[in-house]
Amino acid sequence: MRNLLICLSLFCSFNAVAELTLESPRVRAMPPSVSNTAAFFTIHNSGKQDIRLTSVSTSAATKSEFHQHSMNDLGVMSMSQVHFIDVKAGQSFEFKSGGHHIMIMGLNKPLRPGGHIQLILQDNHKTQYPFEVPVMSIMAAQKMEKNEHTHH
Repeated sequence: MRNLLICLSLFCSFNAVAELTLESPRVRAMPPSVSNTAAFFTIHNSGKQDIRLTSVSTSAATKSEFHQHSMNDLGVMSMSQVHFIDVKAGQSFEFKSGGHHIMIMGLNKPLRPGGHIQLILQDNHKTQYPFEVPVMSIMAAQKMEKNEHTHH
C-alpha cells in the first residue's frame, strides 16, 4: 500500500510538471560588469486547471522576480514587480522584452552564451516547475525576439 501511495504521488507530481511547457526560452548573457539579466519565453498550460505562478528562483543568482514594463499617461516607461502570473488552462502567457519578463538579479557569475541556467517556477500550491533555459548573447536574443514579433 505504501509503495502504491509513493507511485501515485510521483505520478501526480510528474503530471503537474508536464502541464507547463516553455517555448523559445532564453536568458540574456550580459557583460561581466552587469549583475542583472532577464529571461523570456512563452509558457503553455496544457492542463485543465488554471495555474497561478507565485515565485521564480534560480541558483544562478541571489534573487529572481516576475516584472513588467508599463507606460504611464506621459509616455514614461517604468518597470515593476508582479506578485503572480496566471496561466489559464489550455492557454499561454508570454514573457517578452518590453512586457512581462523574469528579472534575475545578483548573478553569482557572468552567464556565457551557450550555457544554461535552471529556472524554477512555483505555483500557489507550492508545486515546482523546473526548466533548463539557454543563455544567449544579447544580439541573438534580440534577433529571436524580433523574429517572434514579426510572425505573430
